[in-house]
Amino acid sequence: MKYRGLLGISILVFIFILFGCSGDDESQKRRSITIAIEATGDIPVEFQKQIDRFNEQYEDVEASILTYAGAEAYETAIIGQIAGGNAPDIIWLDGGKKIQEFASSNVIIPLDDIMESEINSFEPSLMQAFKYNGKTYGVPKDYNTSVLFYQAPLFESAGLLVPTTVSEFVAAAELFTTDSIKGFGADPKLNYLYPFIATYGADFVQENGAIDVAKLSSEEHKEALSMIKYLYDNGYATSPYLSNAGWDGELVGKSSVAMLYGGSWITGVIEDPSKIHVAPLPIKKTAYSMLFTAGWAITQSSKYQEDAANLIRFISSDEELVHGNMVGLIGLPPKSSAMNQLIQKKNKDPFLPVYNEVVKSGVPFGMIDKKFVDSYNLALEDMLYNGQSVETTMKAIITFIQ
Repeated sequence: MKYRGLLGISILVFIFILFGCSGDDESQKRRSITIAIEATGDIPVEFQKQIDRFNEQYEDVEASILTYAGAEAYETAIIGQIAGGNAPDIIWLDGGKKIQEFASSNVIIPLDDIMESEINSFEPSLMQAFKYNGKTYGVPKDYNTSVLFYQAPLFESAGLLVPTTVSEFVAAAELFTTDSIKGFGADPKLNYLYPFIATYGADFVQENGAIDVAKLSSEEHKEALSMIKYLYDNGYATSPYLSNAGWDGELVGKSSVAMLYGGSWITGVIEDPSKIHVAPLPIKKTAYSMLFTAGWAITQSSKYQEDAANLIRFISSDEELVHGNMVGLIGLPPKSSAMNQLIQKKNKDPFLPVYNEVVKSGVPFGMIDKKFVDSYNLALEDMLYNGQSVETTMKAIITFIQ
C-alpha cells in the first residue's frame, strides 16, 4: 500500500510537471518575426497599430518593428545586421536596382512560390521594379507617380483644354508665358523628364534597367532634348534653380508657372484643388509616367518565412492599404482594387483618378542606375543652364555609358 501511495503521488507530480511545462511551452511557441522600416513622425505610431492588428489576428505569431530615422541610418543598420547574421525577417527596399542588388547577393528570397496568388494583384508596372532574373523578390508597399499640374483658371479663361499632345503642350507654354509667369516648370532631371523623352520613342530604359544605347543615340532622343531646350532657352520654362524656389512644388504653389511636371506628392501642399488640376503627361507617341516605389522583401535568414509572408499579405490587403493612405502611413495603394476603394472613399479628391490612370504606363525610376542618372542630370544642367548644344549633351551621356 505504501508503494502504491508513493507511485500515485509520483504520477500526480509527473502530470503536474508535464502540464505545467506544456503551458510554458505554449506561451513560448508564439513565433517571433521582425520587420524593419525607415520612418519618422507619426508613421511609426500608425505602423505599430497595424502590427498590433496583425498580432491579434495571428495569435501564434508575434511581429515587432525595428524603426530607423533616415535612409542612411536604416541602410547602415540593415547591412550590419545582414553581415552579423541577425537580419530582420522583412526589410523595406527601394524597387529596382536595390532589389536587384540584394537578390543577386542571395540576401532576399524569391516570392513566386510563397506568395504566388498575391503577386498578380499588384499593378504590373510597379512589379517590374521587384523582379530579378525572371523571379519576384518583393512586392510594393506603395508608390508615387508623376503628373502634369496646371492652373485651371488660366486654361478656362483662355478657352483651352489641358494639352494632351506635345505640340499642344508647347503651344500652351508659349501662350501663357508673360513677364510674371512661365508657361512650364520642372526640376530638369532625368528623375522627372524621362517620360517626356520616352514619349518621343527614346525609351532607352529596358525592363531590367539596362540602357539601350541605340535609343540613347537615336534621333527621337535628340528631338525630345531639343523640345526641352527650346522651352528653357526661349524663356517659356523655368526650374526651382532659375526661380530661386526651394523645390518644384513651390512653383505651382505660388502660381509662378501655368504648368508643372512633378511628383504626386506635390498635391499634399495644394491648398485649393479647384484651382490646381492634374492630368497625364501630353503624348507624342506613347503614354509614359515615372513611378517611385519601395516594397517589402523577405530575408534568406528568416526562420519563419511563411509567417513573414502572412505579415506582408496582411499589410498589403485592400483594407489595410486604404486605411494606411487615410492615416498617412503609405502613399498611393499599389493595387488597383485598393486604389478604386480609396477613390470611392475620397470621392472629392480630384487627383486620385489621374494617378490611377498614369500608373498603368509608368516606368519605375529605381530601375535606372544611380551613376547614370547623376551623369545624365549633369549633362542636362549644362544644356539648360550653360548653353551646351543638344549634340554635345548627347555625346556626354553616351560617352558615360560606353
